[in-house]
Amino acid sequence: MKNFTLRITALLMFLTMGTFVMAQSDTVLTIIPEDATAWDEITIILDANLSCPDSSLFDADSVMMHSGATINGAVWAIGVDYDGEGANGQKPKLEPYYGKMPAAITITPENATAWDEITLTLDAKLSCPDSSLFGADSVMMHSGVTIDGAAWQNEVAFDALGANGQQPKLIDNGDSTWSITYIPADFYGIEAKTEVSQICCVFNAGDWSAGEGKDFDDEGNCTDFYIPLVFENNRRWAITFTPADFYGISPDSLVNGMECVFNAGDWSAGEGKAHDPDNPGECINFVIPFITSGIGEYPEVTFKLYPNPVDNILTIEKLDGANKIEVYNVVGELIKTVDKISTPVVTINTTDLTSGIYFVTVHNNGSVQSTKFIKN
Repeated sequence: MKNFTLRITALLMFLTMGTFVMAQSDTVLTIIPEDATAWDEITIILDANLSCPDSSLFDADSVMMHSGATINGAVWAIGVDYDGEGANGQKPKLEPYYGKMPAAITITPENATAWDEITLTLDAKLSCPDSSLFGADSVMMHSGVTIDGAAWQNEVAFDALGANGQQPKLIDNGDSTWSITYIPADFYGIEAKTEVSQICCVFNAGDWSAGEGKDFDDEGNCTDFYIPLVFENNRRWAITFTPADFYGISPDSLVNGMECVFNAGDWSAGEGKAHDPDNPGECINFVIPFITSGIGEYPEVTFKLYPNPVDNILTIEKLDGANKIEVYNVVGELIKTVDKISTPVVTINTTDLTSGIYFVTVHNNGSVQSTKFIKN
């Protein structure tokens, strides 16, 4: 299942009788993967800079999640208090999140700051394009850093020297990996107390025409490497868990999603919610939708729906044997039902739906399959 980033804050994508907020730019809450069922392991990442009230968790020493699962359309059907623990014994505690390490890169020691001596190792077999540097005689690093949120600052070209006089040349480890050991703050000439959150870099074999090494993005295209560093003023927090295990959900349940809010260890120490785009200054719960399935195993969807996004009429086909179709909004409320299906093709009028994302659930002789569509 492909990983996507679910952006939640400024744009109201889901409305009908419930609220699910997504952002086009600033990201309050990130869900990986986006297209998950309750039986998938997910990671929730909260940016406390952007939560509601403004900067309410900005200086938090710890962040806890207070949440509940939406089951069979009932919100908060199973709740886990911020000071409790899940059915699997996991505590709802978030940890500081600095970013995801690229697959082709390792940093030693882990959780390093820009002022630590690090060894950065590139696996040429995992860089983009595939094995572009695999047979290289030498590998050079072209790099910079992200300072105060701005990428590629204090850039050092592959054929130049760092501020400390060090050459950006990697050492061959003899196993398709190449390494360089340096102190980023010295190499990039970074002033003390500067917020340095990433190393930005690409690699080549001595010049740009001799082979280039980059990272893979989610679509398999080549992109720059962004390597996270620990920094003092980080305000992103993350928790990884499997909702079905965490909430103790029965395998035959229809799990529509979950709601959550956050605090700094108790309700008086700071609370983090989503901004309500319809009511500026008002805060609302985060609502996270799941791909719904009536069983713990989630089969591939065999029906087809189009167009997606849809304006007025949604067509669903390949419905042989189906006996009921349901349309849910993202908070698990049933919006439409089609019973007594007698043909393999059904059309649903969507003109009355508010713009946003909805889920179609098809019941077929006891099995349940679900997918989503977007209403323009």
